Amino acid sequence: MTQREENGGHMPDMADCGEVYDSLFEFLDGEATPERRAVLRAHIEACPGCFAQLGIEEEIRELMRRCCCAHAPVTLREKIILRLRVERYRG
Repeated sequence: MTQREENGGHMPDMADCGEVYDSLFEFLDGEATPERRAVLRAHIEACPGCFAQLGIEEEIRELMRRCCCAHAPVTLREKIILRLRVERYRG
């Protein structure tokens, strides 16, 4: 029996898809430790589904950078701040 078979189809020290999805923003934002980043990268490179998800997230980030450079109107920001304060007071 191979190491992969002994570990339910995963190599030791490899992340599973759920773990990768949960850590994708940490990975993309550069907040993961070098060791954690290596584990996530190894899984992403070996898993077509996670590789595709990473590509989608990268595309969304690029689209947001290009399209969302304008500042929100002052009145909108004030409404959001007021709403957050009301929710914080209730909660």
